[in-house]
Amino acid sequence: MSTAGPPPPDSPRARGARADGARAGIGPRAAASARRMGGALGRAAGPLRILTPAGRAALVTGAVAALVAATAGWVEAGAIAWCCAVVLLAALVQVAVPSPHAVALHLSNRRVVAGQTAIGEIAVTNRRARRAGAGVIELPIGAGAGQILVPPLAGHETWNEVFSVVTRRRGLIRIGPAHAVRADALGLVRRVSTWDNPETLHVHPRTVRVPFEATGFQLDVEGVVTAKLSSSDVAFHALRDYEPGDDRRHVHWASSARLGRLVVRQFEETRRSHHLLVLDTRSGAWPRDDFETAVSVAASLALADMTRSRTVWLRGRAGWLPTSAPVGLMDALAELEPDDAGADPLADVVRRAVAEHPDLSALTVVVGPDTDDEEAARLLAPAGPDVAAGVLRIRTGAVRRRLSVERGSLVDCPSVEDLPHLLLLAGTAS
Repeated sequence: MSTAGPPPPDSPRARGARADGARAGIGPRAAASARRMGGALGRAAGPLRILTPAGRAALVTGAVAALVAATAGWVEAGAIAWCCAVVLLAALVQVAVPSPHAVALHLSNRRVVAGQTAIGEIAVTNRRARRAGAGVIELPIGAGAGQILVPPLAGHETWNEVFSVVTRRRGLIRIGPAHAVRADALGLVRRVSTWDNPETLHVHPRTVRVPFEATGFQLDVEGVVTAKLSSSDVAFHALRDYEPGDDRRHVHWASSARLGRLVVRQFEETRRSHHLLVLDTRSGAWPRDDFETAVSVAASLALADMTRSRTVWLRGRAGWLPTSAPVGLMDALAELEPDDAGADPLADVVRRAVAEHPDLSALTVVVGPDTDDEEAARLLAPAGPDVAAGVLRIRTGAVRRRLSVERGSLVDCPSVEDLPHLLLLAGTAS
């Protein structure tokens, strides 16, 4: 079996191959040369990255002046070129050695409520054995940045500075990484050392206390209005024989004396302790301020349940939010933003949420200002007859009011501060 070798240089096949290669564009050797040239240019341009816009302007000015002096023989242009060269060289000498400062960040509290001020500390250490001059530390905070002036430090000395972050709105704020900066006096050259230890600040939504245990009204499992819920949200179910480990406070002494053996009360969880919250998170349904109020309202209701050891579920259009612990819930709400995830109508989202939790005892749907009364009433349709249901419509600046609709109540809530009073009017519970 023979193998065909390459065609002779002057054969038609070889000439055709060369023609095809020419039509295809650059050849292999030319491509390799272009890659080498590109790499060389990239290495050559590396030092240019430390030039500021003013430094690049000085470099271009000097190059143009040198070209004019060489071609036209202008002495003035030559002087300008030499001045630019000397100034740039002096600037490069000043920053030839990177900053001796090592930087570490620390936040005293990584979680604050919107409107509060977070306190942090920055520690700057001189890594060298000899004295280091004054320096500048740049600290990115969210979309902005702050500058911290570092005084001269002795060898291996550490200097600490406290900084504050004023929060105005719920969300996540990235702090850092810190930059140790060396620059010349004219601002032509800037050398930056980055310390990759950023911090994330969770800014939780504002909440209000919902004092249902004092003045609120709840519907118990039989639908009877009670003025106060038990702290445990359990109800007496039956008597059973005492077992080792049972709480002696649950012993039913009268029955034990009659039966001649210890019996204890057996409890079961009541349905009134199960609260389903649905928050409309469609981006088109909310002005910005109204959505912030809605998140605060949902957070207030959920925390009211969680602090009383009641079961609460919170769902947005995109899925369920964690409600096993208050911190996890508030962190998730800090990140929550309006979106268009999920194309299903809100009524379908509510219906599926109710189907997933058929043992709920209270349903609250938080909607935007454009939801009309009829649509709000339809949102409560999946709720059973024994479920305390209501729609909270967020309308910033509107008059607070309460309407009775089929299956529950419709409440217009202008602000999170109005929430406790409106819930008392509605007669429904969180």
